[in-house]
Amino acid sequence: MKQYLRKYELAARLDVNRHTLGNWISDFREFIPIHIQGDVECFDLEAIAVLMRIKTLRKELYSKRSIRGILANEGYPIQTNNR
Repeated sequence: MKQYLRKYELAARLDVNRHTLGNWISDFREFIPIHIQGDVECFDLEAIAVLMRIKTLRKELYSKRSIRGILANEGYPIQTNNR
């Protein structure tokens, strides 16, 4: 059985502010697998990997547009089931 994290747990795991995490999820939604449990968005290990990569690229001052290109070039799959 897969383990899922809620946003507050994910923010703690990534050591980022919840607001920042929310922005990343919104800005890069097409790359982040989101699972809905009831009315709560949950995230798995695949989402953690994508978000860790985004965190690294943001620290390196890449633009959002550049990050999208990098994620696509690195083979991160486009999520088609996200709201």
